[in-house]
Amino acid sequence: MPTLNTLFAIIAVSNSAALEARLQTIAPWLYLKVADGQWILVAPSATTSKEVSDRTGISAAESVSNGIVLRVDGYFGRYAPSVWEWMNTKLGADLGAA
Repeated sequence: MPTLNTLFAIIAVSNSAALEARLQTIAPWLYLKVADGQWILVAPSATTSKEVSDRTGISAAESVSNGIVLRVDGYFGRYAPSVWEWMNTKLGADLGAA
């Protein structure tokens, strides 16, 4: 399956509730909460970390939270199988137009 999208990690969030509310408005981008104040997000391949930060309200003019956005070019580890399946599926998903 071709990878059409890019994986991002959002960590060290200071206001989880506000950021999670903002995440609900960023369709067609997809996200999954992996722990309190930590999400993984999938966006089209040309998306930058700055765009994710702005759109989630971390670096926007009206900031909702502090946090760190990381573009993930590779990953490895041990975690719940559902998270690995989510990443595998969503990285190849057609997100359509923003």
